[in-house]
Amino acid sequence: MSQGKVLLFSAGGLRLGVFLAEVGRLLVEDQMAPVPFSHPALAGVMLAGEDGPVPVFDMRGLFGAAPAPHAPGATVALFPTAKGPVGLRLDTLLGTISAYEPLSESAAEALLDQAPDAVRGTLTNAARTAEGVFSFFSPDAFLARVGL
Repeated sequence: MSQGKVLLFSAGGLRLGVFLAEVGRLLVEDQMAPVPFSHPALAGVMLAGEDGPVPVFDMRGLFGAAPAPHAPGATVALFPTAKGPVGLRLDTLLGTISAYEPLSESAAEALLDQAPDAVRGTLTNAARTAEGVFSFFSPDAFLARVGL
């Protein structure tokens, strides 16, 4: 029982999915400018064509690991906000799906309880595909977590 197309990816070592309708577009990371004294999850600012400079976050920064200041060729998902797009660096782009089965409430809770505390509030539910389970990622909750 699916409820919309989902972009599957890994970030911060987690297998995640986000509704495709929440993604503005995908970019390939190019030149990145570091931002001193910024949030630990901020990898830097990247020029994104007509969108101008876009802050790009890396989930590893939430776990206490310093994100790479530049990951040429990495996929960046842009999420629209009232202040302009914000990027999230994806470790691996796994593709899109339209068929998945939501996990039961107890199974989803058990999976989300295994997530690191730093990201638990950014995950909203979980589902299963033929390739395995994934947690739903909330861009809004992530942006709130990093103070945007």
